[in-house]
Amino acid sequence: MEQSDCHTAKKGCTEICPACGAAFECRMSEECWCASINLPPDVREYLADHYESCLCRNCLETMIKKAEAGRLA
Repeated sequence: MEQSDCHTAKKGCTEICPACGAAFECRMSEECWCASINLPPDVREYLADHYESCLCRNCLETMIKKAEAGRLA
């Protein structure tokens, strides 16, 4: 995945979640909202296998809940 100029500068970009189509801001840095979300290893692996870009907060949280319930697939 090629990073845009706003990602390179870490100033943020509006992205579209590939899972649900929602718009969200992505900073691709430790200052991004996603840095505060603890992704279990199985969720990280699932994301790497199924998506080429970031997901929105709602989709990440939903995936974590599914993984906790043993329903990540």
